[in-house]
Amino acid sequence: MKIIKIIVEETKDGFTAYADNIEGIYAGGDTLQEVKQSVLNAIRLLKENNTPENVPDVLKGDYQITYS
Repeated sequence: MKIIKIIVEETKDGFTAYADNIEGIYAGGDTLQEVKQSVLNAIRLLKENNTPENVPDVLKGDYQITYS
């Protein structure tokens, strides 16, 4: 199974996150739960707003999201 590695960082205003192995996935939120939901929204938008050829291979088929 393919893995999407999300790096989460705490800031003075909440949390930010980005995908370590995919361009274009960035997220933010006041809480850890919000930033995780924002990551899912970013992935959904990346898949919806690109042609199938332009969607990163890791997002095609089954994948797992890990947070660190």
